[in-house]
Amino acid sequence: MALKAFYFAAEALHFTRAAELAGLTQSGVSQYIARLEAELGVDLFLRTGRRVSLTAAGVELKAFAETYLDQVERLLETMGGEGQELQGVVRYAMPASCLMTPHFSQLLDARQKFPGVNLQVHICHSEEVVELLLNGEIDFGFVTRASQAKDVEHLEFAREEYVLVGAGPGGEERVKGSELLEQPFVIYPGMDALFDIWHSETFSQKVIPALRDLKCAGAINDLAAAITMVTHGLGLAVFPRHCVQGLIDKKKLTVYRGSRSVGSYPIFLIRMKEARSTARVERVIEAFQKMKG
Repeated sequence: MALKAFYFAAEALHFTRAAELAGLTQSGVSQYIARLEAELGVDLFLRTGRRVSLTAAGVELKAFAETYLDQVERLLETMGGEGQELQGVVRYAMPASCLMTPHFSQLLDARQKFPGVNLQVHICHSEEVVELLLNGEIDFGFVTRASQAKDVEHLEFAREEYVLVGAGPGGEERVKGSELLEQPFVIYPGMDALFDIWHSETFSQKVIPALRDLKCAGAINDLAAAITMVTHGLGLAVFPRHCVQGLIDKKKLTVYRGSRSVGSYPIFLIRMKEARSTARVERVIEAFQKMKG
């Protein structure tokens, strides 16, 4: 709903009009936008007197929101004829990197419409996805690392590769584990899990430090912004390859490899074991599972 409120506000550049289009109150639209700005750590609107305009970050998010909301509409069309009788909210959460996979464009393709189902998506790192699920705040979620919680069921959805990258002329370079202590790093939410996976596969535990031992050159709570910081030479970071492949191809990022090759790792769809989900939640999960990569 926050993304929907932002989109209408970005389209109308008028919060009262946006509230009418989104079916919300003006204060509701303002609260959703304030929450988005706080979570992303950037301003989305410039407010000058009574005039409202988009920041550069706002322009980028509007383009994403337009595509994503269109894909959500198409997802609703996948859920079958009896779905016309399904009403209510389906809540799920995922890391920002999951939104950048090609799988979501594929699985959000559509056939038949579900006007009564309202999809609400929360973007956060994997640990928070698990917390939201255990607290009953979402119906299911996607994570890049398996949870140890015994009540959580894991269904493999897709696979991704993690790469250590830094600004440079492109190509690949070898790096020793001990050399990482001398390098600056850019930190973002969820990178600790990706770094643990990357270094455990790339080096032996005896020669590679933990993320907390590394030199932090900058920290930010947004994946896209972290990629920008790395591209501009602030430091190194581990990202899912699909998030930075375009920059690697353009030779704006160099891939650093260790002594061993790194394989691909699963993205899991998680839900509570033995939980009795509503029919609308089951339909959405079935649509994801049928079109998984």
